[in-house]
Amino acid sequence: ERNDEVEHVSAGDIDMKVTIDGDLSKIKENQNHYLWFIKPKKAENLDITIAYDEIKLDYAINGLKCLDDEYINSGIAPELTFDGNAFTMTEGVPGNEIDKEKTIALIKEAIKNMDPVLTLENENCYLVPIDKEASEKEQKLLSQLNSYLDVVITLTFGEEKEVIDKAQIYKWLSVGTNNEVIFDNEKIIEYIDNIGKKYETMGQTREFLNSYGETIKVSGGDFGWWINRKAEAEAIINDIKSLNSTTREPNFLQRAGAFGENDFGNTYIEINLTDQHLYAYKDGNKIVDCDIISGDPVNGLETPTGVFNMRFMFTNYNFVRKDFSKKLKYWMVFYGNTVDTNIGIASCDWITNFGGTAYRGAGSLGSIYVNEADAKTLYMELPGKDFPVIIYKERR
Repeated sequence: ERNDEVEHVSAGDIDMKVTIDGDLSKIKENQNHYLWFIKPKKAENLDITIAYDEIKLDYAINGLKCLDDEYINSGIAPELTFDGNAFTMTEGVPGNEIDKEKTIALIKEAIKNMDPVLTLENENCYLVPIDKEASEKEQKLLSQLNSYLDVVITLTFGEEKEVIDKAQIYKWLSVGTNNEVIFDNEKIIEYIDNIGKKYETMGQTREFLNSYGETIKVSGGDFGWWINRKAEAEAIINDIKSLNSTTREPNFLQRAGAFGENDFGNTYIEINLTDQHLYAYKDGNKIVDCDIISGDPVNGLETPTGVFNMRFMFTNYNFVRKDFSKKLKYWMVFYGNTVDTNIGIASCDWITNFGGTAYRGAGSLGSIYVNEADAKTLYMELPGKDFPVIIYKERR
């Protein structure tokens, strides 16, 4: 048995008897003892019958420690641990739990065949075998896991950094039933969520220094930093698997103008609905300063306020809505999920008087009308998308 344990079932324990069919003494008498060194010309066959008391055998077997639950140790599986610096594998204890039914059958078979020794390990009687090959696989697995821990990924958010190293990576790793490394995608997403709480700005209330020299608060809208969780989780896993220590920005679904408290950057459009006025800045320089006509609040079509992300810019666009159809030289969309709900900045060649109170009762469907010359400047000078459109009602 394991651990150099030896137990016995003796012939005397089970009243074993051997019966030989034939006269062995007569065969001996017929031999010439002077010719002992010469092989006989023919073999003499005798039938041997083995008999024993089966009740006593069952009693002897039941008395074996290897079959006694009191002495059985199911063992301890090897366990993967992290000591703060590296993964280690505790040495497992295979235990001594056996397949009882198989072992009993083998004992009876050994007695029947007069086999003097039955080695349980060789006959695979133990439920948890000692597998040297598995031990070698575990060492390879440890080497792979610890190589992953050497990876350092630095995510940059402007001047700010988030470092992903072994202190974080080990929490994401586990081992499957086939000794394969498994990455916990949910925990990685949770980590990205926590980063997002620090750096994402989409939809937040912001303080904004407007063109009137006043600091106001602007709420709502969809502009701001927004991390692409799925793509970033995949990128982190790929970096670790390829042992790629790197410094990079995370994957974003949407970018803002700058990192930090003022994520507007210095290229943006500012619209004051109360004053019916638009300002546009490129790299901090004012490029447009003009009156507008916004959505008609009297008819429930008021332009929404907030900080919006410029999505698309078109030229020579056929604008078709219910009861309204125009060919727009310039059309710049910053709001809405469908063609029918889109709101943007439209070049307007059918109106000559902008600003004032013209928008009340005679305003747009929600979009911002500007003259064609100013619309051209916006279209030509500003990026095609991904910069803020800041809309508010009054100076405070």
